[in-house]
Amino acid sequence: MFRVYIKDSTEGISPQSFLQGCCGSTMWTIYGLNKPETQVTVSNGALVVAIVLILFVCVKHRQIVWWIPVVALGVVSTLGFFIANYSITLMGWCTVAIGAPAIIPQVVRVYRTEHLYGVSAPMYALLFLCCATWFVYGAMISDWFVSMPNIVGMSGSLYIWIRAVQSHKKFTAPIEASTT
Repeated sequence: MFRVYIKDSTEGISPQSFLQGCCGSTMWTIYGLNKPETQVTVSNGALVVAIVLILFVCVKHRQIVWWIPVVALGVVSTLGFFIANYSITLMGWCTVAIGAPAIIPQVVRVYRTEHLYGVSAPMYALLFLCCATWFVYGAMISDWFVSMPNIVGMSGSLYIWIRAVQSHKKFTAPIEASTT
């Protein structure tokens, strides 16, 4: 998020991936509220805020139309609260279905791109570690809805991390315009 705002650039970002991740994190926040699991609620709530800020920049740069994230998050929030009040198990399945594949559009973008200047290797290293710890945490509390989707996250983030490191070694960053 800081890189996006400091550079005012969404280079390397798949808006679809971030939108789906935001919807998934919204569902995880609702899941955590209804379970109740404070760690799941707080961490995913913070992630929703961070991704929404990134999506604002994507809208500013016309990579996504403003109403798409607004409608998507409104629908997901409404359905999430409805489903969670009906069945926490059904909510878990819906949350996994929306959240787990969120990294796939970013993986596809990275696979198709040789020069990954805008992809942050440290961010995906951190994401890999976060997914690994959530996997372990979910196993420790015997909540497989929390644990199992992180296998997808670990796999995707590890791939992106490795490819970003390789690309950054192979290519130098483009010279950015001076602000003076």
